[in-house]
Amino acid sequence: MHQPPQVAVEQKVVGVGSCGLDYLAQVASFPKPDDKLRTENLQTQGGGNCANALTAASRLGLRPLLVTKIGDDAVGDGILKELENDGVNTDFVLRAKGSPSPFTYIIVDREGGTRTCIHTPAAPLAADDLSASRIGEALSGAALVYFDGRLAEAALQVAKAARSAGIPILVEAERLRPGLNELLAHADYVVTSTRFPKAWTGEESLGDALLSTFQRLPHVRWMVTTLGAQGSVFLEHVDALQEKDSIPTAKLDDVLKHLSATVRDHTENSTDDSPACSAASGAEIRVGHSAATEGPMFLQWTRDESTLSEVRQRADAAAAAAAVSNADSASASQYNRTGSTAKGADQLPVAKVIVASAARIAKEAIVDTTGAGDAFIGTMLYAICNGMPPEESLRLAAVVAATKCTAVGARTGLPHRDALCAHIL
Repeated sequence: MHQPPQVAVEQKVVGVGSCGLDYLAQVASFPKPDDKLRTENLQTQGGGNCANALTAASRLGLRPLLVTKIGDDAVGDGILKELENDGVNTDFVLRAKGSPSPFTYIIVDREGGTRTCIHTPAAPLAADDLSASRIGEALSGAALVYFDGRLAEAALQVAKAARSAGIPILVEAERLRPGLNELLAHADYVVTSTRFPKAWTGEESLGDALLSTFQRLPHVRWMVTTLGAQGSVFLEHVDALQEKDSIPTAKLDDVLKHLSATVRDHTENSTDDSPACSAASGAEIRVGHSAATEGPMFLQWTRDESTLSEVRQRADAAAAAAAVSNADSASASQYNRTGSTAKGADQLPVAKVIVASAARIAKEAIVDTTGAGDAFIGTMLYAICNGMPPEESLRLAAVVAATKCTAVGARTGLPHRDALCAHIL
């Protein structure tokens, strides 16, 4: 079993991306148009994918540094103070003079167990805001760099510097964004949301979407797709050192179905009731289960021209819709510039596949899912820095994400390292 190093846990990680303030209103049920209703719980706390993930990483023991831009207002002062109190280095958080800080309105639906976000961005972090020397200073001593897909121009500039310095890169692909394709080309590790692979590729089934995405990321070491309460799927590139005929071939949808059934069977017949973490609310979180393919395999994925045409049309439609939802129609072509690509059977990837369940937690203990994905990514940063095997990484990330869900907001429920049981670290 993996033994956590005593030194690596304190390694420096750099995050480039979003940071802001969240206004969270918890309600009994999501309002219908023109409805009026009262909040059950109202909170204000820091937010932003990158800042949330770095907070999770800091509470686990890493030394995170944030590169972003906020306003020079009182809201920005509060954002910085909260991050600094959580051990996040804010020396590279720029302040836009005369501009407000970014913020997000979040409606937390107790009945549906969902959250709905309305974001107001601030002045973007431009490429010329960061000199080469400042980027070098930020990256100095870093073990890993994380990008949440925002601040595309500056992010790409930092990614190129990190690549030149030999620093590994993790990119989050939550949704279609301008410049994300270029950023993904530099990634060593990729974490996607459930919806991203289908939107990016235009594929309809999960297996086809994951495999199409995986094929377009030939240089990544691994890719994880989070599936919310359904767990996660992990794909790891494997060098094909054997003869092709000796490596099994399979359709990914069939592999996922088999592994998911195995995970469910393990979960339903589990006799392990020892908690992996006790949340501040008193809720106990227990580890989930995972199942993996036995060794590498060629993953089947072929398309004829007729099917490819339909796939590309769906990808183009998703890109256009993403541009509209972000009030960015002028940049629609940048949301999905490359379309969906299919390669011949001789170019199919060789991969190891793991399906992991979510952590086990009582349904009534789940309060708010805001930031669960950020908690997952923050934990994967910790896992990479500590050389944790995939199954253990996914298990720990699921526990941290579930613990976060026991409180309102993206950060309140994030566990500190000493709240986690030693056997999962």
